[in-house]
Amino acid sequence: MASGNDHAAPGLRTLGEVLLQEALRSSVRVLILISLGINRALAFSELLELTGTSKGSLGHHLEQLESAGYLHRRMVFTLGGPRVRVEITREGLRAYDELARGLGRLVAARTPGSGEQGPAAGLSQG
Repeated sequence: MASGNDHAAPGLRTLGEVLLQEALRSSVRVLILISLGINRALAFSELLELTGTSKGSLGHHLEQLESAGYLHRRMVFTLGGPRVRVEITREGLRAYDELARGLGRLVAARTPGSGEQGPAAGLSQG
């Protein structure tokens, strides 16, 4: 049976497809992907501060994302010593774009042209 919110289903499907990927089954990894999608590259220390995780935990999350092909890490040398730079890959940008597109569709479905907010996209009210 069709509902008035069927146009929102593609946004939910897109999000589901992205978030059900093994590498993105962690809110920390999704946060890292979004941060790199926006910034293209960040220092390990910046990601450490952003995620609030330990060095070991962040390293694990970066390994998972790197194995999936979403980012790569490289050592850069600065006046303060060597630093790890994390950069998003083309595949990572594709995943970020899909995630952003899915969220955009949900926002658009949630906010009808009249300015009133409807029920949550794709979810029943009852």
